[in-house]
Amino acid sequence: MNGWIGRCLRMNLTEGRHYVEEIDTDLLDKFMGGRGLAVKFFTDEVSPQTDALSPNNKIIFSSGPLVGTGAITGASCSVVTRSSLTGALACAKMRGHFGAELKFAGFDMVIIEGKAETPVILSIMDDKVKLVPALEYWGRSTTESENLFKQSLDDRWAARETYMVSIGPAGERLLPLANLVNDTYLSVGGAGIGAVMGSKNLKALAVKGERSLHVADGKRFVQVINTLINKLNSAPLTSQSMPQWGSAFLVGLSYGKGVLPQNNFRGGSLPLKNIGADALNRAFVLRSRGCFACPIACIKKADVKDPAYEGKGMVPTYLAIGSLGTNCGVTDLSAIGMASMVCAEMGLDPVAAGGTLATAMELVEKKAVTPEELKMDLRFGNAGEMVRALTLIATKKGHAKRIGQGGMALAESFARPELFMGVRGHPLAPFDPRVLQGMGLHYATCNYGPHHVYAYTFIDELLNVHENLDPWEIEGKASLVKQYQDSSAIMDSLGLCNWPLMGLKFNNYVPMVNSCLGTAYKVNDLLFIGEKIWNMERLFNLSAGFSGVDDRLPDRFKNEPISEGPGEGQVSRLDEILPEYYGLRGWNEKGQPVPETLKALDLEEQ
Repeated sequence: MNGWIGRCLRMNLTEGRHYVEEIDTDLLDKFMGGRGLAVKFFTDEVSPQTDALSPNNKIIFSSGPLVGTGAITGASCSVVTRSSLTGALACAKMRGHFGAELKFAGFDMVIIEGKAETPVILSIMDDKVKLVPALEYWGRSTTESENLFKQSLDDRWAARETYMVSIGPAGERLLPLANLVNDTYLSVGGAGIGAVMGSKNLKALAVKGERSLHVADGKRFVQVINTLINKLNSAPLTSQSMPQWGSAFLVGLSYGKGVLPQNNFRGGSLPLKNIGADALNRAFVLRSRGCFACPIACIKKADVKDPAYEGKGMVPTYLAIGSLGTNCGVTDLSAIGMASMVCAEMGLDPVAAGGTLATAMELVEKKAVTPEELKMDLRFGNAGEMVRALTLIATKKGHAKRIGQGGMALAESFARPELFMGVRGHPLAPFDPRVLQGMGLHYATCNYGPHHVYAYTFIDELLNVHENLDPWEIEGKASLVKQYQDSSAIMDSLGLCNWPLMGLKFNNYVPMVNSCLGTAYKVNDLLFIGEKIWNMERLFNLSAGFSGVDDRLPDRFKNEPISEGPGEGQVSRLDEILPEYYGLRGWNEKGQPVPETLKALDLEEQ
């Protein structure tokens, strides 16, 4: 096959047995692979009423057809399950090398079902698939677990070529804030997924392979790749900003436009000089690393310079700086970096953890709870206590156990639900929806929760890369959101990263797809598959008990205008653009796909 392997590994942990299945080529044509194929299998096999932590829940790892082929940024592996934090469908995006190595091992997809009697690691070394006892790994951090597993391998070169995804103590303790970590310290988005793995007594997956992949037209494929590399090298954001700073370059731009949240999305006047991109060199020793087949190399490895926060890991991304930093009132980059590293070691989602801590801090500020009650001095700007709290949360020690249930549960437990800044139980990623109106619409309607990685509207609303859009206006935003949601769905299914869209247009990818797969897709053909996937996810969530009522933002964004800066006076205008969005989607006023839409998308049987 071209691009695809055409095989799925199904591991039943209850039985301790695995099965290799051929994937129907008709499903590959309809859902492509990656996210789309995983969502199709998951929604067919798991009831929307299944408890997230039940053995009947499944977790699927799926690499797209372009992963491992050498296609530009062809490295993304999607992880699909039902989230223990939101109860909705969850999809994480795994960067690095794990997804490509899974293909080299001979599989497009791995389906995990059941529950092991004792902790295990699933080892996939080409055709050698086995469960490794993992009692000695249980309780260890993600880095410790990976190092220990690689040391257990007889061949040190095989160890160097083995890639892992694992849970930390947070996932083992079934915390709703738990996520996955792959390739040593890359945080895999999707809060609650780590708890699902923990509920199955699955500590990690390790993969290594030596298979070759085939493309339909190698000569044309290489020509297209070289053209795309030239485009990326001539675009300022993908040739300079991202390679130098990673996503942290967004901090200054977001701060200047009033997008960067402060103090639980209330605003403030925190100094940029302590957290901007230039400050990264003062706080860290920077080294670059790229994902498989990526010419941008936006991952920044680091050593923390400050002796008070010594550590190794990854330079804080925009997400970490916004969620664990400014939204918690913290501007000490060393502390933010250490908080981000603690999240990676403990297996905590930084967005969910940061949003939860910001909720706790406002609860303290509003005197709904005292630091004495929490046994932690969680106040805005208290960097040291924030770092300490993350470790306590992950290990469920003392009153931190209550915080570890998530921001919504915490706010509700103190009768102040309005202080939780999230949607469907998941805290907002750090882009203020009162400024980026399109992002606000996406947050309210995203199938997985309010996370920007499933619709990069900031590329046009904030950066003005392809369109010069006013972030505060709503005209054209419904169409923009639908376009980015659909394109994100198909790119995740192909296995491509979205960051290069800061230098490329979506249609630039089409020749690469066709020369790899031997197809004749046009732009609208691919977007149609993306739209099908988005609606399939929506149908699952509707059956799980969600509705159009849940397509909303916290009242703060509608009732509390931004108090200062360039966005002063702005509020979310979600109510004005949501009906237009529903219309473009072919949904009724309750947010349900109408029969004609389902027929057009070939989803009538879903």
